[in-house]
Amino acid sequence: MSIEIESAKLGKLSVNPDLLLTFPEGIPGFQRIKEYALIEPGNDSPFYWLQAFKDPELAFVVTDPLFFKADYHPSYPEEEIKLLNVDDPKSLITLVLVTIPQGEPQRSTANLMAPICINPANRTGKQVILYHCDYSHQTPLFLQKT
Repeated sequence: MSIEIESAKLGKLSVNPDLLLTFPEGIPGFQRIKEYALIEPGNDSPFYWLQAFKDPELAFVVTDPLFFKADYHPSYPEEEIKLLNVDDPKSLITLVLVTIPQGEPQRSTANLMAPICINPANRTGKQVILYHCDYSHQTPLFLQKT
């Protein structure tokens, strides 16, 4: 069984309900939106869409940070992930928001400073802001030629 959702960027989507995520606090800047669908790429792309369930205009590009930065191992403050109801932070799925400058995809960046953490057991998510870290909110995904 699947459900249909509308996406301004992707059109009409048929989504497996198991891919629906709830963000009880929303995502910073979009606190009113609580439900999203994680849309997997249809090819070998490392990028996913985090599509708002009830807002066709709102979708984020996300990726697994380990695909681009193998040594990315953030330490999550306990109070930040308490909402996710998880015993072991290592069981969380970690994704990061990607910014793709229009017409310049080679200059894409990832927000390693505020990963999206998902508890796959209860499909609850939260954007966790890492205040005391060396990660940037604009980490280049690709090596720049100089």
